[in-house]
Amino acid sequence: MRKRVTRTAWAAVVAAGVVAVGSAQAAAVFPNFSGCPSGGVDFQGCIDIQSRSGSLTIKGFTVPLGESLEIRGGLRQVGTGAEFLPARGTNGFFARDIQVPGGLLGINFPLPGNAVTAKAQLVGPASNIRVDLSTNSVSVPVKLKLTNPLIGSGCQIASDSNPVRLNLITGTTAPPAPNTPISGSFGTPAFFDTYLTFTGARNVDNSFAVSGANSCGFFPIGILIDGLVNAKLRLPSAAGNNTMIVVNDVAIGSPPS
Repeated sequence: MRKRVTRTAWAAVVAAGVVAVGSAQAAAVFPNFSGCPSGGVDFQGCIDIQSRSGSLTIKGFTVPLGESLEIRGGLRQVGTGAEFLPARGTNGFFARDIQVPGGLLGINFPLPGNAVTAKAQLVGPASNIRVDLSTNSVSVPVKLKLTNPLIGSGCQIASDSNPVRLNLITGTTAPPAPNTPISGSFGTPAFFDTYLTFTGARNVDNSFAVSGANSCGFFPIGILIDGLVNAKLRLPSAAGNNTMIVVNDVAIGSPPS
């Protein structure tokens, strides 16, 4: 039986055209509705959001995001909002490692031990994703796991207790200075038999703060490595100094029969 894509679900697509972050590999096929949770009277449809390009900038230091991010699961209507339901057997968040330009030393040269990768992770359970249909936004708390032979396996920017709180929208931001407003867009809609897509949705936020690095290396040298990472990325970085822009492809509905 095919699921009906409601007008409210269409609004949810626009609201959910946002970067998704986590701990597994992003999908290559679009749309990917695998593991879509069961329906119910308030079920709006399966959802798949995949990044195609984008960047994270912290005080002028930019890390390209590329096709590294995805969120996959379903949406259930709760009042005037929507609750995200993760794909079965997962937390619904998927990410690939991305290369940090310049590595640990800030040198774009293949020096041994210099390369650093970063992976975004959702902080807390999938229910921490907040979809606001009235403002077409999704709020997501995240942290960034850094990997390098010298900084250990626990090195991260932000933390469970002090995450980066992203509010990626398709409208126009109102950031604190020195940042100035930037705008997103809904993307190009296309209708299929059992689902619809918005390709090239642009989601933006330049009002978030980024806390410092922590748990890098082993005590006591770890304190020095935390400082090295913070110096490279100029952390902590107050709101108004950072920007995230992501171009996504978004699909909602049910898998093709």
